[in-house]
Amino acid sequence: MIDPIRRSRLRGAAAAEKIQKVLEVRQRLTSTHERVDVFDALAWLDVRVIFKPLDGLLGAYIRGEQPGVMISTRRPLSVQRFTAAHELGHAVMNHEPSLDSPTVLRRAAYSQKSPKVSGFASYLQEIEADAFAGTFLLPNWLITYHAWKHGWSRSDLTSEDILYQLALRCGASYQATVWALERNNFISDTARTQLLNVEPKQIKQRIGHVRGAAETRYDAWVLNEGDDKADIAITVGDTVTVDLSQQASAGYLWIPKAPTPASLTELDSSVSVAPDLVGAPSTRRAFYRADNQGFGSLRFEHKRQWERNSLGEVAFNLSIMEPEHGLSRANRIRQRQSRKGVNAG
Repeated sequence: MIDPIRRSRLRGAAAAEKIQKVLEVRQRLTSTHERVDVFDALAWLDVRVIFKPLDGLLGAYIRGEQPGVMISTRRPLSVQRFTAAHELGHAVMNHEPSLDSPTVLRRAAYSQKSPKVSGFASYLQEIEADAFAGTFLLPNWLITYHAWKHGWSRSDLTSEDILYQLALRCGASYQATVWALERNNFISDTARTQLLNVEPKQIKQRIGHVRGAAETRYDAWVLNEGDDKADIAITVGDTVTVDLSQQASAGYLWIPKAPTPASLTELDSSVSVAPDLVGAPSTRRAFYRADNQGFGSLRFEHKRQWERNSLGEVAFNLSIMEPEHGLSRANRIRQRQSRKGVNAG
């Protein structure tokens, strides 16, 4: 007989898989910045999302004729997205209203439990919403998709640097991504323990995301050939490092093909070469900070400066947004579309 907690987890995961199919999440992957767009899912289901500076809460779900969700602006985007997915789980499974504290993040790890503070039925609905959020944001196919694009093997996914970049591309927190990898049998429980002992702040500092360049609460992206032509959604305050391998010994260098977008500030540019290896490839590194909202592309071509033709090109398409406040952008877009439909009718 399946115990009630395990049954709740299975129900939550099954509900997430069902709603993904209904919303055609997998088919729309490339149009949603290669991550699951949880805010658009809430708007599509006519659930209003309000961003407010909540005290002591990650978010809340309000049930009624017009269901609504509140998300705290005092948390990073990855936590806001997980909270939104948790509240979406409440809405999809027709749960009772819920005020969700930071215990959501601790409980979301499948092997962790939290006190049953408001009755067993309420506790089980929170377990269901946690399982829904983890499955909705980090399905097996999304992890596989990004690993394939970047050529990451199973052993690569035990590297905290690579795992952090995977988390950014999936739009999830570092910790939630660690648990998802174990849940989907990409890593062992030993690797999970080792990875959870690493703070994302340490990873960011290695990239160069340090005081004076950016605040630690923002994200640090590292883009390479695996991100070519990808549409990448970042937040004002994030840093972007472009790392491209070049055949400098043969005269081939990565050269900017277009001016840096106005929304970005270039902080550094350098070339590194592996020591004691004659003829080894070098790495062209460019370091940027997103200072303003806007859209633009970082474009480079791999060529000899004296030749017209290039060996290859890359383009990283960036959508840079301010942190959300008030009614969500997805809700506002849906409202405008509805008004246009009514006027057209």
